[in-house]
Amino acid sequence: MGEPAKRNPDETPQKDPLPVSAEVDISFVIPVYNEAPIIDDLYSRLSKVVAGLGKTCELLFIDDGSDDGSYQQLQALREKDSSIRIIRFTRNFGQQAAVLAGFRHCRGAIIVQLDSDLQNPPEEIPKLLDAMTDDIELVVTVPRKRKDTWTRVAGSRVLQCFAQKMLGPSCKLNLSSFRALRPSVVDKIDQCKDKSQFMAVLMSWMGVPTAEVEVEHSAREKGVTKYGLSQLIRLTWDIVTGYSNFPLRLVTYMGLLGASTGFGLMAFLIFQRVVRGILVDGMVLLSAAFAFLAGIQLLSMGLLGEYLGRVHLRVQDRPDYIVDKVIE
Repeated sequence: MGEPAKRNPDETPQKDPLPVSAEVDISFVIPVYNEAPIIDDLYSRLSKVVAGLGKTCELLFIDDGSDDGSYQQLQALREKDSSIRIIRFTRNFGQQAAVLAGFRHCRGAIIVQLDSDLQNPPEEIPKLLDAMTDDIELVVTVPRKRKDTWTRVAGSRVLQCFAQKMLGPSCKLNLSSFRALRPSVVDKIDQCKDKSQFMAVLMSWMGVPTAEVEVEHSAREKGVTKYGLSQLIRLTWDIVTGYSNFPLRLVTYMGLLGASTGFGLMAFLIFQRVVRGILVDGMVLLSAAFAFLAGIQLLSMGLLGEYLGRVHLRVQDRPDYIVDKVIE
């Protein structure tokens, strides 16, 4: 890989708080969490792609608190390849935080985000770069045929359905984490001060000029996926409460429904007693009504708690991640 050109010492870095001495054509942002079995294959395949691009590049790996030797492997690769930069977190802060840190520290004119699991083949990267024309700020990908388990595919579809409903028809949602973007998109991300920074949804919401390309998709051959059912559920809640006030309106609707149901039951019992002279044993009906209303109240409290929790996080204003060290 070619050595990046020297930066004018009078220039001041715009995004990277660390002393930087070079600008590059392309930055590859790759979050890593416990991917020791696959790192060498990833680097080998990515290096071949980079060599064929004929541009100055940097490989920015963000170690998200790995404890399986991934960090040590990255250090060994860094000793052989000076184009590699490593950001290490103090602990595991999550993929979205790792991606955000990579975006903020990279210094390329074009940024390519790539997962470390090789399900998005590095060989498809030239397609993204070809689609990055002068009037495009973001290039997203659509897998020709996903090669995941049916549970993962079904969960992703449910997540996408919820997210699309929350964003509305004016936003075209793309949840792929394989994308190319310009630094101007990172600047727009930094303008968003909320704690919901699911990158795919946030970029879709921003509505920047976007191109879409179809790419191949591979099954994971080594390692274990970090996106299980619980993670997808958490992301769904984050999207629902982060991009829409509909759940708050839903609380009002459920309150009206509960009140109407209670009023209807009361009117029914009075009608039976006064008009028809029938004394209905109301305990069963009242018990059912009470259980129904109690369920609505608990669900409403849960929804309100989600929003209150978001306000609490915003007031605390803690950083999205903490960097332990940067090797460059």
